[in-house]
Amino acid sequence: MQKKNNTSVAIFVGAVVFLALEIAVYYGLVTWLIPTDPEVEEQGGSIVRNWNKVMYFILIYMAVLVSALLFASSQVPRSYRRHVLFWFYLSLPTLLVLLVLAFS
Repeated sequence: MQKKNNTSVAIFVGAVVFLALEIAVYYGLVTWLIPTDPEVEEQGGSIVRNWNKVMYFILIYMAVLVSALLFASSQVPRSYRRHVLFWFYLSLPTLLVLLVLAFS
């Protein structure tokens, strides 16, 4: 019973940390990358509007994600590392959702 209870607590803590990290990264990147000077937007400069911002968003998001994965996997016991990988794999499709929210 104790093992099952510890697993449910680990999943809950992982979900809270996952949501907090996703929200912090999203709002941090949106406030840093999205606002630009309207004159710069009118001049264009790239084939696809916001292309550079999208690429920076993806690269910074992935850097934060991999850093969090490395930090978390070094801090948790070996038996809970599969939970860390689950949240890592879940954050990859979340990137697409965040891109749509940020650039729509």
